[in-house]
Amino acid sequence: MKFHKPVLLKETLNNLQVVKGGKYIDCTLGDGGHSFEILKAGGTVLGIDYNEGSISRAIKRIDSEGIGNKFLWVLGNFKQINDHALKNGFDKVNGIFYDLGYSSTQLEEPTGVSFSKDNPLDMRLDKSLGVTASDLLNTLKERDLVNLFFEYGEERFSRKFAKAIVKARNLKKFQTTKQLAELISAEAPPGYDNNRIHPATRVFQALRIAVNDEIENLKISLPLAAQLLLPGGRMVVITFHSLEDKVVKDFGRDVRPLMKTINRKPIVPTDDEIRENIRSRSAKMRVFEKIQYG
Repeated sequence: MKFHKPVLLKETLNNLQVVKGGKYIDCTLGDGGHSFEILKAGGTVLGIDYNEGSISRAIKRIDSEGIGNKFLWVLGNFKQINDHALKNGFDKVNGIFYDLGYSSTQLEEPTGVSFSKDNPLDMRLDKSLGVTASDLLNTLKERDLVNLFFEYGEERFSRKFAKAIVKARNLKKFQTTKQLAELISAEAPPGYDNNRIHPATRVFQALRIAVNDEIENLKISLPLAAQLLLPGGRMVVITFHSLEDKVVKDFGRDVRPLMKTINRKPIVPTDDEIRENIRSRSAKMRVFEKIQYG
């Protein structure tokens, strides 16, 4: 089985300062790449993910090396990290890790978060959620779509794209990723963003964030996670866009004096890593350390 290549792996292990017998929470288990290495270094891991496919792949990856005896997993959302930790004996831990990117395997699933394949416009990674991306596209008022694309996607052409979507949905409701991606491509100006990214990238990002409530979940989770850390324990957070990074920076400021920021500037991938894994190019890592009990 082919697994997702973890981003900033060496930097994660170095900054978590993994100790043998230590307890660690991986809030975004994914394919288990980071957890796998924490386990190999002697740590015990509680992995959290709200995607069943991710948990299944992580279990296979970890069991293949015979290190599953130190691994526990929870199907759930990291906004409930406190409940998950208490139920599994991880109320005082040495480290907590977040990788807020999407794995290559998640992007290949028919969830609608990627436009590389034509799939239903769903985007729910947690199928217990009620609202899909197509629901938002087909029901939100034009001004609400403008705000959504601008706030969560930082899309400069949010007005233009929202207007085109409302006009198009009056003729045919949006149901598939191809439908939306083709419309945005047709409406985008020539040389959009210097041809650096596909014109639909930011619109898809905005919809995915809204459907899964990603920003609010992160705001809830980080302070709860801080309370679980032992003195000297580390929290490592990898973000992939400025909205996430702002939430993490604001957390670092607000959590003082309970925790201190280890790196004033974010840690970013090396040129070699970016060449080997192009999806790592926008990753930023921030590290915090617990200095006293709250």
